Amino acid sequence: MYVIADGKVEISTQCEDKKVIVATLGKGEFFGEAALLPAEPRGNTAKALTFCQLTVVNARVVEEELERVSPLLRHIVRTMIRRVKKKDDLLATYTHADFMPGVISYAHVLSLMAGAEAQAERGWRSQTEEVSVPLREVIKKCRAIAGHSRLHVMVMLRRMEKLNLISMEAGRSEFVGSAATRHNAPEGASDRQLVTFDPKRITERAHNVADQDLEVSVASELELIELNDLEALIGVERKMILNKLSRAEIAEDVFAFRKTKVLNYVEEKGITYFSRPARRAPGEVAALEDLEFVDQRSLFDAVSAFDTYDLAKMLVAMPDQSIADRLLGVMTEARKKEVSWVMRRDIKIDPVEVGDIEQRFMETVRTIRSSASAAGPAPVLGV
Repeated sequence: MYVIADGKVEISTQCEDKKVIVATLGKGEFFGEAALLPAEPRGNTAKALTFCQLTVVNARVVEEELERVSPLLRHIVRTMIRRVKKKDDLLATYTHADFMPGVISYAHVLSLMAGAEAQAERGWRSQTEEVSVPLREVIKKCRAIAGHSRLHVMVMLRRMEKLNLISMEAGRSEFVGSAATRHNAPEGASDRQLVTFDPKRITERAHNVADQDLEVSVASELELIELNDLEALIGVERKMILNKLSRAEIAEDVFAFRKTKVLNYVEEKGITYFSRPARRAPGEVAALEDLEFVDQRSLFDAVSAFDTYDLAKMLVAMPDQSIADRLLGVMTEARKKEVSWVMRRDIKIDPVEVGDIEQRFMETVRTIRSSASAAGPAPVLGV
């Protein structure tokens, strides 16, 4: 053992041939305590980061001191050393380790296991897309082939589950197959769990994930996503996303602008492209979202001319609450109370009817705006 009298020492370990720093020690701290665990290999490497003064403590001296105390205290000390060693291994496994080559290897192992399982069950299940293998068998096979610890195997499988390559679930009584009947001995938690995957696609998908992971590791913070891809990823329509963005309802660290594109638009269309709202023709009201750009006077005339019950149904079914609030905001207090009273009642919503109501309301808005544009500004009369 070594006690640091002065200086700094780096403690590191190896995981998948990569160095992982688990601790940086300073004055008064010590390392090498694993020497008190007989017949256990050294797990960490110590490296001096600065000039160091170390006090060497013979492990035999510490053992003699431990012999003078109670057996309980000796057990506590050795247990704590083993626990720290295990946590270092766990930390190294979870941080800075390149999982992807291992993921591909594990995918090949699972594919081979699925082939053996299919041969054992030939004639009963030949066209199934997915197979289920007992977790215990997967751990056993991966440890035998890859030489990894049980902890490392579980970490890799959890990683594959997060990547949607496999799924792990509790075994079901209706699970049929040779794997279920071969293990009728008392089972542990891993025996009752199943690893489910698509044997025909798992290796291909693992390679695809590995290629994507390489790009992410190069510039994970700079990864961009197109609006169409964002729409598919989160299941929210692009119009809704753009509307929330325009109302500053999306955190600033979520979106970014391409500098070259911005400069190109400034050069071609000027600063006003970003500073002024686009002018819309009176007929450009094709969707409810376009009502955000309609003047309040036109909206007031439209809601005043519209049927109360139809207006209430449209507002209740409206997906964008901000548009509904804007329409309520242009009403008189009496009309707002009347419409709100209808909205609070349990009115039945027919999607077909609501769609027709929306089209009629937008047609009303277009008519009002067209009439206002044709009339032009009112003449100023002199006295």
